[in-house]
Amino acid sequence: MINLLKKTFNISGCEITIDPDRSIYHQGDFIKCKCSINGSKDYEQTADEISIILEESWQTSNGENTTTHRKDRVISVVDSNVALKLGSTFNYEFEAQLPQNCRLSDSSDSLGWCLVVKIDVPRAKDPVERLSIEVIPHREFLAIQHTLESVLKFEKKSTFFTSGERFLPPAALKSELDCIDLHCDQDGTNTNCELVFDLQEKSIADYFKTIVRLDKVKREIVFNQSELLDENLKPKHNIIAKKMAYEIEQVLTNHGN
Repeated sequence: MINLLKKTFNISGCEITIDPDRSIYHQGDFIKCKCSINGSKDYEQTADEISIILEESWQTSNGENTTTHRKDRVISVVDSNVALKLGSTFNYEFEAQLPQNCRLSDSSDSLGWCLVVKIDVPRAKDPVERLSIEVIPHREFLAIQHTLESVLKFEKKSTFFTSGERFLPPAALKSELDCIDLHCDQDGTNTNCELVFDLQEKSIADYFKTIVRLDKVKREIVFNQSELLDENLKPKHNIIAKKMAYEIEQVLTNHGN
């Protein structure tokens, strides 16, 4: 994943440094960064505006072509009518909050979230540079995922969208269960957790349910933050495991009857 915390680059002859306060952010976190701009060593120029932007990016595909989309989520014009003189230095600060259930960083480091510096120079192509930042799931989501793995002994199979994970059951449950899809959504201080059970076929009726995609069973659990994390933001595995184990047991018991 992303291991670059600070980046210095040149925009239109100016030396720009973006320095975020952390290397990794959780969904919903505040991002703070400092930006310094040193004037060109070769010539003086004037910028109509200097902007720092929190940008989201993602890709879509129609099977033949892949398109990259970029959207500015937060724009801060930090200065205007700036004379970037030889040897001059300008310092700026930027702060923005990631959405509560935002997109996660892509494993390629090129998609997800970036800090962008844009200098609007008259009669010239506006130079733009990006610094990718790593965004991972909420601490609450990770607490639930880690409990499934470490306490209930499920195996994480794959991540298939922003807040979705697939887990394979432990050996003792494989005769009853193919997998569980875990979907989490943050709503204020509550974490909404949806478990989608893909059950093993036990009868001819179960077989036909699979064909028409009616073999899935859904259960919802709502956790408040005090049930998920202690004062040091460490997972409360016992409480989480108890609530999840109850739902898993209920579904598998009903399926066996």
